[in-house]
Amino acid sequence: MWFEWKKLFERRLNVTAMILGYVLIGVCVAVWISDTSFYDDKTQDYIEGVNAVRRDQQRAGAQTDSLSEEYITQLVREIQSHHLDLESDEAYVEVIRPLGDLFWVTAKNYTDMREGIIDRNALNEIDLTDGAHFYEQRMKKITDFLNMDFSFGNYKEVEKVYWIQKAERTKTPFRWGSRDIMGMVWDLTALGFYLVFVIIICVSSVFSSEYESGAAYLLFTTKYGKSRLIWSKIATSILFTVGYIVVGIVLALTAIGLFLGFQGADLPVQLWDSVIPYNLTVGQACAANFAVMLLVSVATALVLLGCSAGIRSSFATLVIGMTLMIAPAFFPMSKESGLWNHVNYLFPVRVLDLKTVLGSFVSYTVGNHVISYVEMIVTVYIVIGVTALLWIRRGWCRV
Repeated sequence: MWFEWKKLFERRLNVTAMILGYVLIGVCVAVWISDTSFYDDKTQDYIEGVNAVRRDQQRAGAQTDSLSEEYITQLVREIQSHHLDLESDEAYVEVIRPLGDLFWVTAKNYTDMREGIIDRNALNEIDLTDGAHFYEQRMKKITDFLNMDFSFGNYKEVEKVYWIQKAERTKTPFRWGSRDIMGMVWDLTALGFYLVFVIIICVSSVFSSEYESGAAYLLFTTKYGKSRLIWSKIATSILFTVGYIVVGIVLALTAIGLFLGFQGADLPVQLWDSVIPYNLTVGQACAANFAVMLLVSVATALVLLGCSAGIRSSFATLVIGMTLMIAPAFFPMSKESGLWNHVNYLFPVRVLDLKTVLGSFVSYTVGNHVISYVEMIVTVYIVIGVTALLWIRRGWCRV
């Protein structure tokens, strides 16, 4: 394993990719913090950076501690009292900007799930005679969506029951607080997707370089050339994959923690999208996103090791890895084939954005058993990893 580590870190391309991966994360964290802004009504100017985060926390703390029906009703009544078109600049200055995230969270709850943007004026259309019915509207949105007719196939009754029951089990009323810090953390865990490209670069030559240099045929004649050597290469590659990603994310989290802390980790994920049916805090969701990222990264590394051993070309393996990461981003969802859509949902570029995954009512059925999107992701990538692991030795030992 010592020699395998040396090979990984002696290649200039590998070292350059590792450094650039960490630089990307560092730049993103610095930009996220510096670009955070808060409008101060007293000075009539924007505050930026760490101070903006602190002021947003103070505003959120002064607004409310939970989004109760009574509070939302009072909030919507206050918004309607301005009698403004909420899409106008005047409404942004007088209503939206002072409320901050509270406005967007509330408005999104009353926006149809099929809409790509938040319908601000949906708040003006709410009949407050019996209250805002915030949580009733949430469940109505979910139910209406599940009952829609889709050209690629509709939800089965067992799926509808599954998702409705899951959504009903979420804790209400939602706790309220500033989303700024945990929004950065959540984006940071999703940013790990770009670190997978570094893994692809580094592991694509693990086996194939031995063929390209001619050393493979000599190694086959040694005592452990077809046994321990294989496992040492695999172990080194997996340890590198996990270690590189963990170190990068932990360093970035440390920087965020030192400057801002982690206030808001106990907020519900529903503050990002009220229809999310999972009963999780955003801290738990970020941890789950990180775990999925590691799982996908390890499975990807094992697949590339199989390609490296079987194809015996570092460049071809590198191209395959890059293609697997980039090409699916351009695969459209079908308007006719639900099967293709369910396959499309499982490509790395989509599964590594857990914020979107949690808000997607995607499920897979086996008879009357429903498998959620998250469960299917874990299952599929474990199967891919194990299959690739079995394939590696066969490819390496093929003369």
